[in-house]
Amino acid sequence: MPACARPGVYVPRQTHDCDAAVLVRRHLADFLARLEESSHGPLPEFVKAELEGFAGCGDFARGFVRTACRTCGDELRVPFACRGRGFCPSCMGRRMAEGAALLVDHVLPAVGYWQWVLSSTIQPPTQPSA
Repeated sequence: MPACARPGVYVPRQTHDCDAAVLVRRHLADFLARLEESSHGPLPEFVKAELEGFAGCGDFARGFVRTACRTCGDELRVPFACRGRGFCPSCMGRRMAEGAALLVDHVLPAVGYWQWVLSSTIQPPTQPSA
């Protein structure tokens, strides 16, 4: 087969092997069991689903897509992502980058922008000293 005119290099995200994912995979079952036994009660189901999705993000054993170039026949396997919004830094970063690209390309006019950040800290009222 002829070589591709534009060979690209795909660098997969390393979500499955990051330290946070390894810790969640290793300790999630014990953590959930301890919460069930405690007086605090279990975690909400959507939080459990986010943690379990994060633990399996980028794991080839949970599924992948196999693609092939029609020109050169080069194959590539890409593992499924959790697409989570709460714990997975890789999926959250991808989502933020896509959102920023959408704003820049299709929403905001092509002019210069200044970024302003306003923060406020609200402190609870203090008790009068006795």
